[in-house]
Amino acid sequence: MDRRTWAVVAGLWLMIFTGCAGKGDPVTLNLHATLPADAPKRELPADTIVVVADFEDGRSNKQRVGTRTHQNGGETVFNVSGGNVGAVVAQVVTDYLKKRGWRVELARPVSGTGPDDGPHVTISGRVVELSANAVSAFGSTKITASAKTIIEAVNAEDGSIVRMTLNGAGTQTVVVFDEDDAASLLSGALSESLEKFVMEAKIEKKMLRLK
Repeated sequence: MDRRTWAVVAGLWLMIFTGCAGKGDPVTLNLHATLPADAPKRELPADTIVVVADFEDGRSNKQRVGTRTHQNGGETVFNVSGGNVGAVVAQVVTDYLKKRGWRVELARPVSGTGPDDGPHVTISGRVVELSANAVSAFGSTKITASAKTIIEAVNAEDGSIVRMTLNGAGTQTVVVFDEDDAASLLSGALSESLEKFVMEAKIEKKMLRLK
């Protein structure tokens, strides 16, 4: 075996044995809005105020958003920034809608009580599932991601509520695993579900309706 080949083999074995045993340290997945490459902007009426409030975390296990199972034993726990899934999902929803052309902000306290004093539409909901899991084997890691939310839009004008159940999922296999791979796949699953909401929603007379 020549020196170059030996260096490649040694590097591969070093990567495998140092990277495949979990230490139990939590890893933060930085979720973000990911638009489809061909997604056009859909401008909403400029006089309609839309805000997004924190989502309720309705998952059974609120301590994590997934794990990586290592080849040589142990696991790495995944979570979101601050451990607050409801706030993170609200931020992703806000960023996604902005990128799709909506005039939308995160909700904040307002002094008024009527639609002229506050938002015309308030979007929130419940996170049913938000998970990314990675399983490492010799030479590869398989990642799966799943997102399910029940999104609600409350119209201030008449108190009506629009609800949709949104689902997104993804699978990817990588040779060398990086936490960003799991974050990107989960971001894509969540964003995929939000695109369905964008395509079905419309604003009429300062109220959100489904087509």
